[in-house]
This record gives sequence, structure tokens and C-alpha cells, in this order.
Amino acid sequence: MKLKNAARAVLTASAALLLVTGTAFSAHAATGTFVFDRIDGTHGAISNPTDGVCYDFDMPAFGADNQTDTDAVVFDTYGCSGTAQVLPKRTGETWGAYRAESVRFG
Repeated sequence: MKLKNAARAVLTASAALLLVTGTAFSAHAATGTFVFDRIDGTHGAISNPTDGVCYDFDMPAFGADNQTDTDAVVFDTYGCSGTAQVLPKRTGETWGAYRAESVRFG
């Protein structure tokens, strides 16, 4: 009986470890480039961004071109908070008064 309980404990611990480490190794990166149009008229770019990571722009943007294979969500505040707007994969948009300051993919 003790051997069964010990084997069960080892199996449970191994499964838990696999779940924890499996998620860490499964980070997916979008393929392509996300270009944002800075308010000073220049452009910034993020290539092959990792899903779920928040990318802050170095300056607010008035438009973006999402040429990745993953939908992006742009935010009007740094740190991926505030008003969100979805920018589907392979699309671009120029905003009126809206200014994006950060983006998250996936």
C-alpha cells in the first residue's frame, strides 16, 4: 500500500511539474512585423512579437499596420491598459483622435 501511495505521489508531482514547465516552454511568437506610425511622423516596428507580452511604444502612435499572423490589441495607455482596440492580423488602421501607446498580441 505504501508503494502505491508513493508511486501516486511521484506521478502527481511529475504531472504538476509538466503542467508548469510545459506552459513556460509553449510561448508562441507571431510571425511578421507590426509597424506603428509615431506622432512625429516616423515609424517604429516590432518583429515576430511574443503572444501575451505587452509592448510599450517609445512614443504615442496615430496608426499601425499589423502585418503579423496574429490579431493585436492596441491600448491608449502604456502597460497595455486603458481603452483597447483590436487590430486584426494583416490589416492596418489610422486613428482620428485615438493615440495608441502599447500593444499585445494573441
